[in-house]
Amino acid sequence: MITHAHEDHLLDAPYISNKTGAVIIGHETAANIARAYDVPDEKLITVRGGEDYDFDGFSLKVILSLHSPLLRKRYFNKPWAGSAPRGLKAPLHESAFVEGGSLAYLLRIAGHRVLIMGTMNFIEREMEGLRPDVALVGAGSSRKENFDYADRLLRALGYPAVVFPTHWDSYGSMSEEEATKGVQEFVTEVKVASPKTRMIVPQYFQPISLP
Repeated sequence: MITHAHEDHLLDAPYISNKTGAVIIGHETAANIARAYDVPDEKLITVRGGEDYDFDGFSLKVILSLHSPLLRKRYFNKPWAGSAPRGLKAPLHESAFVEGGSLAYLLRIAGHRVLIMGTMNFIEREMEGLRPDVALVGAGSSRKENFDYADRLLRALGYPAVVFPTHWDSYGSMSEEEATKGVQEFVTEVKVASPKTRMIVPQYFQPISLP
């Protein structure tokens, strides 16, 4: 499930698909970049947002979303926000991995409703009524460019029982200490907005079990 086609989300997906047979679900830009790496059409499901599909053992609702408001809200001034055409040929330069639009997903599986976000932004009306019990929420510093980010999101979702912060680690631009401080600030924001929510900050290579 590809939330958008930047390299930190898509770069290894074609390799994994070709190696394992996994199906890639994403916007047309994600599909076009995957095609450049010889992923066949039968291994691609192209979505636009609004779909609610049933699969064997799970279902998936595709949710329109927004990219993080990087560069002091000037992200959409940059070519990274564009779309990728068909006909690309690998190997691709990093600059070819453009966004192509952002999505979130509601995965219903094994008795859980799991919200998967890939950015530090969202469309509030698209989140209302989803009621996930587990939410993977973008927690990077660009969330602070949004008004009342944690409170608006958690209220719209119905205060999920468990939140996993994502997208908070260093990504090469900050120290581990700075990243850890930043995610702890987000943990506090969530606790203020939803005191009963359990926060789980993932640790590298440590499995997490949910009841």
